[in-house]
Amino acid sequence: MAESLLQILLENLTSFIQGEVGLILGFKDEFETLQSTFTTIQAVLEDAQEKQLKDKPIENWLQKLNVAAYEADDILDECKTEATRLQQTKLGGYHPKAISFRHKIGKRMKNIMEKVDAIAKERKKFHLEKRIIERQAARPQTGFVLTEPKVYGRDKEEDEIVKILINNVSDSQELPVLPILGMGGLRKMTLAQMVFNNQRVTEHFNLKIWVCVSDDFDEKRLIKAIVESIEGKSLGDMDLAPLQKKLQELLNGKRYFLVLDDVWNEDQEKWANLRAVLKIGASGASILITTRLEKIGSIMGTLQLYQLPNLSQEDCWLLFKQRAFGHQTETNPKLMAIGKEIVKKCGGVPLAAKTLGGLLRFKREESEWEHVRDSEIWNLPQDENSVLPALRLSYHHLPLDLRQCFA
Repeated sequence: MAESLLQILLENLTSFIQGEVGLILGFKDEFETLQSTFTTIQAVLEDAQEKQLKDKPIENWLQKLNVAAYEADDILDECKTEATRLQQTKLGGYHPKAISFRHKIGKRMKNIMEKVDAIAKERKKFHLEKRIIERQAARPQTGFVLTEPKVYGRDKEEDEIVKILINNVSDSQELPVLPILGMGGLRKMTLAQMVFNNQRVTEHFNLKIWVCVSDDFDEKRLIKAIVESIEGKSLGDMDLAPLQKKLQELLNGKRYFLVLDDVWNEDQEKWANLRAVLKIGASGASILITTRLEKIGSIMGTLQLYQLPNLSQEDCWLLFKQRAFGHQTETNPKLMAIGKEIVKKCGGVPLAAKTLGGLLRFKREESEWEHVRDSEIWNLPQDENSVLPALRLSYHHLPLDLRQCFA
């Protein structure tokens, strides 16, 4: 977690140092010193993260760094808040209140600078390697296009869900909602894509709509996204009421199929508001949602919750093999044997098999595969989610922005 936290802190420091508000209180030199020291530490974090599992002193050093980064961020937040208040009240930097605040924060600044300086000096005894961390854009939203060349082990689930949807004859007032529940890594989205693109589903419904919800369950945003999906073009900014009217006109009398992917909202009122707008469809109109949380399934679902099972070991191996070896006709039998041992540790979680297969695709030394198989990460305390060790193993190969998601 240290590197994602530190990256955010450095961005906040840069913004504060360059902004006009930060000049009111002073401390510019101190914040620039902190920024410089944290940047020096950041250069070795990649190596420190990799070594901490086998080196307790490095793990302790990273914990101290986390604490110091949080403390520095707290001080920065207080300074931003106070500077904004002084600016808004036009009291100025020489007002007694500003002087009193500077005196109080000055002691904390001195303390944190000493801590960070000590942490920076301590890093030298670990002989950590400096590395350049490349940054990438955040993960894009999900879409309905199935990009997997071959999906293993989900044909049965696809068929069951399709039958539930096309055999549903409930009226629009009921608005059937089928929740697909599964922990992270079970490929709920992939299954939803398979159902969405199924020929029987396409022939049965007048209209198909896919919306990625994620953690922003905003009625106006979702209605706008649904309308844009139906019309195939972007809308300008509109108020909620005309958006509601436009959506109901588009759905009126239609047996539509709506997928709400990756739902995290636990606010019943928000769902009730959206559901009220969606009840305009014809008999048989249906909604499918994917979620990790059983509570959401009970809030939104009207049909029996569909619990997604883990993959069989055989299907998990086929997925791993596809990722690790691609279309190779000849493969190293020793690597195949090691790969099967790795797959056993994946616990039937597709994302674990896919991630590790991709990680090992361009590694052809047996020692590299054995390193993954024998990693101490597999022995760390875990919950029931077998994807965690696999993600930890590939964590260091992810760009910084994505690491924050897993931290």
